[in-house]
Amino acid sequence: MNRNKSTPRILPRRNTELHGEKKSQNFIKTPCHSVYSVVIIFLYLSFLLAGCTSLIQKGGEVLEGSAFAAKPMALYSSDGIELKEMPGKDGENFIEITNSQWPGLVLRGNAPAHDGSFQLTEASILSPHVSGWNELEYELLGSGNFFTGQEAGGVLRIDETPELVQISSGKIRLKSRRLTGNTALAALRNRRERILSLTEWMGEWQEKNGNSNYFENQKEFDEYWKSLLFPELVSANKRPQNYSSIDAGDAEWNRADGVRWNLTYTKSIFPEALWEFRDSGALLRDWEEVLPWIFMEYSWAAIISTFNNKTLLKN
Repeated sequence: MNRNKSTPRILPRRNTELHGEKKSQNFIKTPCHSVYSVVIIFLYLSFLLAGCTSLIQKGGEVLEGSAFAAKPMALYSSDGIELKEMPGKDGENFIEITNSQWPGLVLRGNAPAHDGSFQLTEASILSPHVSGWNELEYELLGSGNFFTGQEAGGVLRIDETPELVQISSGKIRLKSRRLTGNTALAALRNRRERILSLTEWMGEWQEKNGNSNYFENQKEFDEYWKSLLFPELVSANKRPQNYSSIDAGDAEWNRADGVRWNLTYTKSIFPEALWEFRDSGALLRDWEEVLPWIFMEYSWAAIISTFNNKTLLKN
């Protein structure tokens, strides 16, 4: 991980039944219902054309109107990577860079200069889960180059690993609750502090045990860490080797969020700054609600490397 070492952070149901033929006819003829039907059809088609993450993203775009935003002025792509030059509202063009390998991530920056150089200024992350999503915008500090030459294409290069500075805005959807504005921003920034504390420890744990920090994808990342972070929730044959001895005898326990947490195990594995985070159930909630985000924070340098030195052709 390319991250500076720092001190760990302390961290009644409406009756909607229709009665009779007359109401059914009114339902069909009502204009707002027709609009609603169009939206439903759009979401259904989006699902057929994309994965679940894309569906969540499209759903939000339809409701907010951004699905009908301006079309790209130029598009370059290859092997799942796309670079779009977009018209800005202020008259200044900008670029969006995406990779189908990381469907929730969008990098943005100013349009390339004559020599191809550009500055990366923003990163968007969409982190979906079964009950909603977290959507956030980062201030991004980095640079790159995309020189198109005769406009047939060019080579995309990103200088070093751009820094995720801080979250500038975001939205949270959890079941029927939706948070926006300063309320969402405060919640997302607090959650990121917890994520950084966790990923910092993960990197140190891997280094101490001589293990690689690289994971091919989110599934591999989840399978590796889940047994170490939450041995109480996995089968006995997947638990860490030292868990059975800690589980026996005089282990201390705490029940939170419906789970009986082994406090003795927590103290034997985690730094003190993470004890309450795990034993309160907050770590499990974060893992279930923002796993894609945690994976991207942990694997940021490796993710950026997948964009680098790629030849993109103009569409």
